[in-house]
Amino acid sequence: MKKFIVIAIAVCMALDLSAWGRLGHDAIAYIAECNLTPKAKKIISDYLDGRSIVYYSSWMDDVRTTPQYGFTTSWHVAYVDEAGEPYMGRNFKEGEYKGDALLELTRLVDKLRNYKELDDSTVVAGIKMIVHLTGDMHCPGHVKYPGVKGFSVKFGGSNVSYHSVWDDGFIGSIHKWSYIEYNHQLGNLDRKQVAKITAGTPVDWERQNAADCRVIYEWASPGAELGSEFRLAAWPLADSQIQKAGYRLAKLLNGIFR
Repeated sequence: MKKFIVIAIAVCMALDLSAWGRLGHDAIAYIAECNLTPKAKKIISDYLDGRSIVYYSSWMDDVRTTPQYGFTTSWHVAYVDEAGEPYMGRNFKEGEYKGDALLELTRLVDKLRNYKELDDSTVVAGIKMIVHLTGDMHCPGHVKYPGVKGFSVKFGGSNVSYHSVWDDGFIGSIHKWSYIEYNHQLGNLDRKQVAKITAGTPVDWERQNAADCRVIYEWASPGAELGSEFRLAAWPLADSQIQKAGYRLAKLLNGIFR
């Protein structure tokens, strides 16, 4: 019985770091893939042995418990200060740094700009990480604000962490779309709209994420039962964040593989 409890806790902890769940990450990757330049798409496909970036959209969640990639476990959240300014590592004491989605994303993008000088395995891992971390930094539950601690709510008839509602439980209950249908519905912006969404840098994007997503803590409180009122409020934000992440991911990959 004790062994079962330990396993259950471990599973819950893993779920709490899985921003958007597989469906959300697949949707983001597919929107991005549909907006890649032919050159970028060809280069990426060659590195991934013909696989789509969708195939690897949750790869970071799958490997973070392995010895080789255990150091990436804490990379799945983006920290901001009280003003919503990304910390970019400033919140960690010397010698205690564990990682941050935004900081690591910017490092990977800078590194892969010289992809021709890197070995193939480094480029492959970098592509997979950029795909996933771009999604993570846009998930409302993965923007970490000072003083905001996790809590449990009632959702779908179960007591769950509010964090996990945004990770997986919520978006799968909104539309019942496949990841392809997400692109059909959210991937139809015109050039001006895309330019507006993708303007700036990942740091600018995270500032906007911090401003837009803080409202989720006004929609729920410890022990609250989340019903139709919550769904109606949260639905547009979830769609918007997935849409932005998809187009912004395409911009990053197109910028690298020019």
